[in-house]
Amino acid sequence: MPKPEIEKTIVSIETNFSGLDQFLFNKNKGYLTVLVTDGFERYNRWFPEESLKKLKLVDCVIPVANSNDLDEVLAALKSHVKTFDAVITFAEIRTLVTARVNQALGLRGTNPAAIEIAQDKHRFREVLCEKGVDTVKSIRVDSADALWEVRDEINFPCFIKPLQGHSSLGSVVCNNIADLENHIPALKAIDEDWISQSFVIEDYLEGPLVSVEILTIAPGQHQVVGVSDRDVLNDSVEVGASFPVVDEHRDAVVAKACAALDAIGFDFGASHVEIIVTSDGPHLVEVNTRPGGSGHTVMLDLSTGRSIVGDCVELALGTLPSRRPLYQIEQGAAWKCFTSQKTGRIVSIPSFSAIKENTGVEEVWFHHEQGDEIAGLNSNFSWIVQVMCTGKDRLEAKVNAARAIQFVEQQTVIA
Repeated sequence: MPKPEIEKTIVSIETNFSGLDQFLFNKNKGYLTVLVTDGFERYNRWFPEESLKKLKLVDCVIPVANSNDLDEVLAALKSHVKTFDAVITFAEIRTLVTARVNQALGLRGTNPAAIEIAQDKHRFREVLCEKGVDTVKSIRVDSADALWEVRDEINFPCFIKPLQGHSSLGSVVCNNIADLENHIPALKAIDEDWISQSFVIEDYLEGPLVSVEILTIAPGQHQVVGVSDRDVLNDSVEVGASFPVVDEHRDAVVAKACAALDAIGFDFGASHVEIIVTSDGPHLVEVNTRPGGSGHTVMLDLSTGRSIVGDCVELALGTLPSRRPLYQIEQGAAWKCFTSQKTGRIVSIPSFSAIKENTGVEEVWFHHEQGDEIAGLNSNFSWIVQVMCTGKDRLEAKVNAARAIQFVEQQTVIA
C-alpha cells in the first residue's frame, strides 16, 4: 500500500490582490497555508470586497506587530509553526523580509541583495548604468521639500516618484518648475505604509509602457511568461493591460528585462519588469520582485492555462516542472478599470451580473461601490470597477475589456 503524501505547509508573509489566489491553489493541492500578518485593515482598503473571501481558506493566521520585522517574524514562526516547507509572499512591501527569512532558515528564496537594489529606485538606476544595461539617470533627495532645493539641477520634463513605493502613489510628471512647485505639497502629504519620504527624479521617458512577466528558476535562468502592454492615465496611473504583446520590440524588451535581473543579481522567483519603449529603444522603469499585482496574474492564467501564482508556490517547494518553455499561449486576455476624473459620491453603478453579460468578461471586481466618495484620479486606489476579459487574441480581449468598461461608465452616476 503506497504511503500517503506528506502534507506541505506554505507560509505567506502578507499578500497582494493577485496573491489571494495562492490560498485557493494551496487548498486545491492539499497544502496547508499559514498567513503572517500585522493586520487585516490594509486588505480591506486594498482589495475588492468579493475577493476577501479567499482569506477564509487560510489554515492558520499568525498575528505580529510588524510583519516587516525579521526577528519578530522568525520568532513567530518558530513559536507557532512546528514545520513548514516554504516561505513566500506576493506583496512587494514584504519581498525583502521574506527573502531574509528564507536566507536565515536555509529555504529556497531570492537573493536579498537583489531586492534591496530593486526597491531603491536610485540605486537601481546606478547599478544599471554601472553594468551597461541602461542609461537613464536619476537624482535622489531625502524629502519632498528637498525637490525644490535641486530644481536647478533638473532637466525638464522629468519623472518623480518615491525612492521606495507602490501603486503609483506619489508618481508624477513635472514639465517645468511650476509643476514641481505645485506637486510638492501633495508629495509631502503622502502617508501610506511602505511609501518612503525620499524621492528620485528621473529622466522622462516617452513611449508605451509594457511589462515583462518572468519566473526565474536559477541564476540566469529566466522562464519568460510574456509581455503585457499597459494603459496609463495621468502619466503614471495604470488602468489596463493586455497579453501577450508580440511585435517588433518584443525580443529587445525581453532581453532588456532579463539583463536587468542579471545586473541586480535577481536569481529566484517571479518578477514584473516594467519598461518604456522609446524612439531609441526600450528603457527600464523598475523591477517589481513579485508577479504583477491587482489581478494581473489572472490575465496570465487565462492566456496560458497555467497558474503563475501556483508556479511560485511550486518553485519555492522545489516541485516546479523543469520543462522549457514552461508557458504556452492559448488565447488573449486583458483587464481594464473604470476610473473617473470627477469627484463626488457614487450615486448608481451597474450590478455584477449586468457587467458580466458583456462579451468576453471573465471576472468583475468592485474597488468602490454605491455610496463611496471618489476623490479623483491619482493612484491605483482610484480604480472603481475592474473587468478581466478574454478573446481569441490579445486585441480582441482588449476590445472586449474596453467595451465592458464603456458600459460601466455609461451606467454609473457620480455626483
